[in-house]
Amino acid sequence: MAQLSICMPSNRPLTTSRSAIESALAYAEKTGARLIVSDNSRDPDKRVFLQNRSPYLLYHSSPSEDASGNWMEALSLADTPFLLPMGDDDQIHFDAGETPVDLRSLPDDVVGIRPQTQIWTVETGVCQTECFTIDALSPAERLQEFSRKVMGNNSIFYSIYRTSTFVPLLRFFTQAHPTKGGYCDWSLSFALITAGRMIHDPSLIYRYDLGVWASEKGIAAASSNLYQKAGLPADSEKYAALLRFLDVHIFALRGSLRLSPAERGDVLLMNGRLAMAEFLQSVRIKAADYDEVVVYLADLMEQEREIETIFHLALLMADCIRPGLKDGYIRFFQAAAAA
Repeated sequence: MAQLSICMPSNRPLTTSRSAIESALAYAEKTGARLIVSDNSRDPDKRVFLQNRSPYLLYHSSPSEDASGNWMEALSLADTPFLLPMGDDDQIHFDAGETPVDLRSLPDDVVGIRPQTQIWTVETGVCQTECFTIDALSPAERLQEFSRKVMGNNSIFYSIYRTSTFVPLLRFFTQAHPTKGGYCDWSLSFALITAGRMIHDPSLIYRYDLGVWASEKGIAAASSNLYQKAGLPADSEKYAALLRFLDVHIFALRGSLRLSPAERGDVLLMNGRLAMAEFLQSVRIKAADYDEVVVYLADLMEQEREIETIFHLALLMADCIRPGLKDGYIRFFQAAAAA
């Protein structure tokens, strides 16, 4: 039985997704994994090219028009113990000179296996290689370790994860999150790391294409676009840490996340120290960039020590980003207990 499904939701036509798909298929054929392509590109050439291409490839013509829906189409077809989410502009390769991690003997406290991640651009080729692990034993310490080690991009999201952890989190996100924005990958990574350690598989190479993020102008435009696609104002990047605080706090409340009450409390506190402290510092330094209500609520937070009170004040702030967002987050909070 295959242990790994490579899950690729794909919206690009064949001409621009072919290299990603062929690299993933070659990896699957070498390792016995299965590639799942959930295609909503509506490109007939792509369908013809991929249908019945290989016994290691499952091609799915997705009815979903949006990105989050197509993610769930791909993930719903994964029936293996582990999965690897993959973008259709990236590539993966197998290094035969390295010993792969044996997925069958993975310790229970390991939630994922990160590849050797090559940060890549068309102009410069490989500009950075990342293979850091997350080794801390407690969930809160793992959040702190990830925050310390991360190097400006969220490439760790594209790692191998236990299907039983990854799919319920993404399903909850898709069904209950108030914006379902592409910017939420950071929050999802923090949430995944609360569930277990991340080790390294040197035999798996993931080439992460920075694309439009490669230039300073590109970063600003791409970030703004992510928030606008989610129905938020174009300048919502200034609220990124606040939104991450809300998301990770609620993700940590899920009943399906196996944490003791003490561990859950420590996670909530650490999330506050990391995300909310970052946001409050931004408000202090750039107060003129924020609504006067946000500045007032930030002053109250600075004096508060109870994390639940800080969370409630953060909910009030959400309406300063977009009216009605607070109510969306309250529904998200209510859904967490059942998730």
